[in-house]
Amino acid sequence: MPYKPARKIKPKRKGFRGKEPYLKTGDMIHWESFLERDFIRLADFDQQVEEIFYQPICINYLLNGKKHKYFPDFKLILNDNRVFIIEVKAVRFKNYPTNVIKYEVGRKFCESQGWHYAVFTEEEINQRYFQTNLSLLRHLGTQEVSDEIMDHVLDQLDLTGQMYLFELRESCAEIDEESFYRAVYQLIYLQEISTDLVNVKLSDDSILRVAVREENSLC
Repeated sequence: MPYKPARKIKPKRKGFRGKEPYLKTGDMIHWESFLERDFIRLADFDQQVEEIFYQPICINYLLNGKKHKYFPDFKLILNDNRVFIIEVKAVRFKNYPTNVIKYEVGRKFCESQGWHYAVFTEEEINQRYFQTNLSLLRHLGTQEVSDEIMDHVLDQLDLTGQMYLFELRESCAEIDEESFYRAVYQLIYLQEISTDLVNVKLSDDSILRVAVREENSLC
């Protein structure tokens, strides 16, 4: 049965709204702010996140004798079966009293379900050049390239363990330029090649390393 959000997604009169492809599953995920869109990209890049759902639940609560509804932004299912409910909020709005109340409501609900609750702001989602690099990787790093070419690129890097991107290009001169960059970007996106995506814009001067699998995760 197709998944449906807990709240009907209506067109916005102001601001921005859209859908972002979640590449792991091919699903289109709703977002209602660019910060939410960027969070979807972050979750998609995170190797521990298996699935993501937009506004998956409605939490009813009482405040000053009045009934209220709270629709958290996302539900994540990790590959170790942990479940996270995520609220995405701009820093300037994070500590508004009404939002702080919702966070407490969300945490208590998650505790009752054996889930986890977290609030993400641009400080965690948009670190320096990360989203710029991620946008590039999601474009070029997801285009079709043969396993043979990717294996060859990775083997060349494995000879030294580390080199500049332009040096790797020189060592793979027999591969046409377009296929080479598709392969490198895909290997970075798949986290088989590591590089600093936060502090440095991805370029021919980026330092590439054979990735060592770590249990790093946004959750």
